[in-house]
Amino acid sequence: MRFEIHGKMKSFIAGALCSLAFGLWACSGETETQVAAPDLSELFENVDDAEIDVESRSIVLPEGTSSFKVDNIAALGGNKCYLALDDDLVDPEIDWDNPVSTGTELEIGEEGLRLVVLDDANRVIAVWTVSLPEVQSSSSVAPASSSAEKVSSCSEKAESSSSEKPAESSSSSVAPASNSEIASSSSEDASSSSEVSESSSSAESSSSDEAESSSSEREEPQLPGSDFSARNDFWATTSDAMATKTSSAAIKVTSEANLEFNGGMATVTTREVEGSFLFIDGSWKMAGGFYFAGSYAGETALDIYEQGSDGGTPSTGCSDISKDMTFGKPFTARPTAFTVKYSYSHVANKSTDYPQKSLVYVMLVGKNGKVVATGAFSDEASVEMKSRTVELSYGKDPFGLLSGEYPVAEGLSLGTGEEDVNSIHVMFASSAYAHVVCGGTAGNSGKYRGGENSALVLDDFKLIY
Repeated sequence: MRFEIHGKMKSFIAGALCSLAFGLWACSGETETQVAAPDLSELFENVDDAEIDVESRSIVLPEGTSSFKVDNIAALGGNKCYLALDDDLVDPEIDWDNPVSTGTELEIGEEGLRLVVLDDANRVIAVWTVSLPEVQSSSSVAPASSSAEKVSSCSEKAESSSSEKPAESSSSSVAPASNSEIASSSSEDASSSSEVSESSSSAESSSSDEAESSSSEREEPQLPGSDFSARNDFWATTSDAMATKTSSAAIKVTSEANLEFNGGMATVTTREVEGSFLFIDGSWKMAGGFYFAGSYAGETALDIYEQGSDGGTPSTGCSDISKDMTFGKPFTARPTAFTVKYSYSHVANKSTDYPQKSLVYVMLVGKNGKVVATGAFSDEASVEMKSRTVELSYGKDPFGLLSGEYPVAEGLSLGTGEEDVNSIHVMFASSAYAHVVCGGTAGNSGKYRGGENSALVLDDFKLIY
C-alpha cells in the first residue's frame, strides 16, 4: 500500500527537519548542549503518526508507509540534501549525481534510507536516518545493504553496490535485481530472501505504462535541442535577421549570420552591422549573438540596426533588439541547477560602462511575471572548453539578472521561490550587453557594448534535479 505524505509532512522530511538539524549544529559551539525534542505540531499534518528523535537524528515513519515526496527544497534555507550510499554517520558516501530536490519521491523500503544535509561548502551538517517501525525496533543502524536499496528506489544510480536488493514493490523506479544479484546479498538478509524473490517477481510483471508513470512523477524533463547537434524550434536567434540585408533606394544595411552549428556544437558570435549610402560605408554598430528559449520577431539587418524602424536613413542612436524578443517556453518542473559544456573567446571593447563579457542564464518564471528561481554566469576572459554547473537560487537573484541591464523579459519581479513554475527562460549570449546595438558613424566605436568576434561555443546543456 502506498502512503504518500502531503502538506507539512512532505516538506518536513527533507526541509524543516534538515534545517532544524543545521540550527542545532550551528548553535552547539564548542560545548555539548542538551537539546529538547521540538514541537512538531507546525511541521506535520499528523504529528502522532511519526516518531522523531532529534538527538539521534532518526525519523520513524508510520507503519505501512512506502514513500514520501519532498514538497519544497527551499525549506532547507540554502542548504542541500542528498542520499547517503553507506552507513557512515560522520563522513558518508554521497550520491552526488542525484540531489534531493522539490518533487523528489523517495521509496522507503524495509531498510529505510539516510538523508545527508550539506552547507554551501558541501560540508556535512547532519545525517538523518529515515526508517519504518520494524527496522527501528531491530536495530538503530540499518544494515549495509540499505545503501543499495536507496539507490535503486530513489536515484536510479547505475553503479550499485554488490549487496543490492530489488525494490519492495512494483512501484519502484527501477527494474528489479536479477537472481544473481539476489544471490550476492548479505547473508544477514538470508531470512528475508523469499520476500525479496516475491517482490522481484512482482516488479518484473509490472507494465511499461506504470514505469513511464513513475518516471513522469519525478518531473525531470530536459529541453529539446539542448545537445546543440542541430537547430531546434524551441530556441530563437537573431542570426537570420543579421544575415538578411535590406536596401531602400541607395541605403543598404548589412551584416552576416552569427549562429553556426558544426560537429554537434553551436557558436554565437558578436558582429558588426554596417549602414552604407551609395556603396560608401557610413555607419557601424555592434550586435551580440543570441540563442535563447523563445522567439524573435526581427526579419532583416535593419531590424538589428534600428529596432522598429519603418524606413529612411538609419539613425546613429542605439537599437534595443530585445524588444523584438519573446522570452520563455512553457515549463513546470523545478530543477536545482544546470550544467553546460562551453568555451568562450574574448575580444575586449572600449566601453567602461558596458564591457564585453559573455552571458548564460536560466530563469524559472511563474504567473504575473514572478521569477521563481535564477542561475547565471558570465566570463570576462577567454575560457577553454569545460563543463560548468550553476545552482538555481529559489526566491533569489544573486547574479542581478533583473537589475543588470541584461537581455531579459520586461515586467519581471522576484518572487518568494514558492510559486508554481509556468515557463523557463534560457539565454546564451556572446555579449551580455550587446542586445542594445550601439555605435554610429566613424569614431564612435567606444559606444560598442560588445567586442567584435567574441564567441561563445556550446557543446551540451542539461538541467539537474
